Amino acid sequence: MRDYCSQLQRLIDRNDKVSLPGHGPVLRDPGPYVKRLLANRMRRESEILAHLSSTSDSLQNIATSVYKKSDPHIAMAAERNAAADLEKLLSESRVVQDEGIWRLP
Repeated sequence: MRDYCSQLQRLIDRNDKVSLPGHGPVLRDPGPYVKRLLANRMRRESEILAHLSSTSDSLQNIATSVYKKSDPHIAMAAERNAAADLEKLLSESRVVQDEGIWRLP
């Protein structure tokens, strides 16, 4: 997630007029779209930090609280995203993890 967010910021900083993504249509004026993608990641990160500000918790509980998905397949994907967010936050020393429980430092 850290690399993903860094690359999104890099694309924003480039200010390209057209983007040719690996899949999907040509994006004319991709800046607003890329900014929305990064803003969504930062919002999820903030939601995870808000959750952890009130309680230390497991990955599963964090994903359930933040993503609120009931379909098991979508919930599994949400859990993977939450895990990637937590690993990014861990690499930035903004969270710690001990025996499967995540908390603020």
